[in-house]
This record gives sequence, C-alpha cells and structure tokens, in this order.
Amino acid sequence: MANFDPTQYGQADRREVDPPVQVEAATWSAGGTVDWWVRERREWFGRVRSPDGRQRWIKAADLRPAKD
Repeated sequence: MANFDPTQYGQADRREVDPPVQVEAATWSAGGTVDWWVRERREWFGRVRSPDGRQRWIKAADLRPAKD
C-alpha cells in the first residue's frame, strides 16, 4: 500500500478524524486508530495506527468501527 501524505491532497480529497476513532480491519481483528481519510483514484483510505505505533493505509471498505 502506498504511503499517502494527507497534506498533499486538496480539502475535497482528505478528512482529518479528530479525535481519532478505534477501528477493526477486514479480518475484523483490532486494527488500531484511524486519524486521516484520503481519497485516491475514487477510493477512500484510512490511515490506521496500530497499538505498537506503526501506521498503514487501509481501504475504507476494509474498516469498520471497533466494538466497545
């Protein structure tokens, strides 16, 4: 997955999540916290920070809010 930089996108193609939201990844395991959305080629990706601090970009279709 590409390493997107939200600051390189226009306002229409990025969304900051404040405060960040806990999410689960497509395997529906704990994914981490999403803090940015970026639209790339008509598809949205969320920047997810895992509990160990690593960041990765995941397709929006592969994310859902974490259960409490």
